[in-house]
Amino acid sequence: MKLRKQPFQEGNVLICALCTILVISLIGANVLQNSTTRFNVASSQVRSWKEALFAAETGGDIGYAEVRKTVLDPSHAFEGWTTSGLQRTSPVITFGNNNLSTSTVIDVFYYDPATGNPWYRSRTRGTAPVKGLLRTGMDDRMDANTKGDSLLRKIDFFTDHFIATYGPNGDGVDKAIVPVANPQVTRRIEQISAPITPFEAAIRANGIFYGLGSAAYVDSYRSKNGAYDSSVKDNPSHPNFGDSRSGTVEINTAVATIQGSIYGNVYTNGGTVTKRTTNITGVIDNNVPFSLVPLEMPSAATWNYVASPSAVNGNTTITPAAPGSATSPNYYLITSFANNGNLTVTPAMNAGSPQETYVTLHVTDNIGNSTSSSPSIEVPLHVHLKIYFDGNLQTKAQNIINTSGYAGNLQFYAISPTDPSVQQTIDLNSGGGSTTGFSAVFYAPTANFTINGAPDITGAIVCKNFYANGNIHWHYDRELDNEGVAVDYRIVSYVEDTR
Repeated sequence: MKLRKQPFQEGNVLICALCTILVISLIGANVLQNSTTRFNVASSQVRSWKEALFAAETGGDIGYAEVRKTVLDPSHAFEGWTTSGLQRTSPVITFGNNNLSTSTVIDVFYYDPATGNPWYRSRTRGTAPVKGLLRTGMDDRMDANTKGDSLLRKIDFFTDHFIATYGPNGDGVDKAIVPVANPQVTRRIEQISAPITPFEAAIRANGIFYGLGSAAYVDSYRSKNGAYDSSVKDNPSHPNFGDSRSGTVEINTAVATIQGSIYGNVYTNGGTVTKRTTNITGVIDNNVPFSLVPLEMPSAATWNYVASPSAVNGNTTITPAAPGSATSPNYYLITSFANNGNLTVTPAMNAGSPQETYVTLHVTDNIGNSTSSSPSIEVPLHVHLKIYFDGNLQTKAQNIINTSGYAGNLQFYAISPTDPSVQQTIDLNSGGGSTTGFSAVFYAPTANFTINGAPDITGAIVCKNFYANGNIHWHYDRELDNEGVAVDYRIVSYVEDTR
């Protein structure tokens, strides 16, 4: 016999089914909400957060390229940028499929008091649009009981939080409520670009190297520890022995014939050093390439030339009225430097006392121009002289007179010819086998450098091809590591402003 179910039993089944559907719906809704939140964050907000840094670093690279142009291509540096005093601002650059944008502000925040080289600070912002829902979630856990809220602080839904809190430059000045057109993420980085100076080795040749002589040698010392002493390099017990073996020679080709002794390292670019009675105390590394770019004349837009003299004919003396400084020296434009020209630069005086005096010359022609020429350049104590010259230099080694003995006080810069087929030369013939040398540095990346005789030299040379014939004694002053005008820039600091 079949029994009929009671009505209340059928109602219970319906209620159970509805409750089950409700529970499953709540679970599904919660899963959907969490999935939507995670998709919104992971697909849009996190992506925008990362892309904003990509945009900022792109702007930083653009700014760094402009800083390098101040040395490598000064006539085109910061083209299209807005200039206000020492500060330059780039236009806003938009790029990529997601309309990323970046802009950079670069300023000169420091001048090296010894060299006058500027250090640059670049502050770059990169912005990425944020798509999706106008909400945040997925707070990051800092510990078991504390939630962070990093995404909420970093996304600008309606106003720019940074300008409102810290001002446009992050210094608390000009704070304002600035609306944003669309939700966005902005990240900010700061980079410091420091100058690279040219005299990091005793001799650097971009091409062929031949020299010095069977009894020649290259060693080093540090002038701040006292005058050069030839015995130190062979005396391991001497307190300055460590500074005596940095007479490094760098050659950027596979052609290198070295004679004499090198109290330091020898580097070549894929070469095999041909040694003739050679003693090398350091390492020989044949896999050290480097690059030398042609040297352009620095921008003279801010140079205020002193009217006289404009030429060096016979005995010529320059005595500046004021001492100047490394960042603002006394400038002279010299249109000719005769074969018999004898230039002396004397220090400015104050109450009968000589002052540390800074002078920069631009010689637009040759300095000496025949095998019999012997122009002279004399720099007494307290004078710091830089000479840029467009032509060739030819004189006797003993006619380069630097009374201080510090090579950094007399610097020569050979401006590369605009026509690459023109070969620039620097020829220092000692004449008569004289052992009288000089203290100076030469930066001539496209010039052939030749020196004959047996002079005693303190300084450094950067050139194209190097040729020396004679028993030269070459002493590299390690104080020259940070001497000379900037030849490039490197980034020495990178930080992100996480506010």
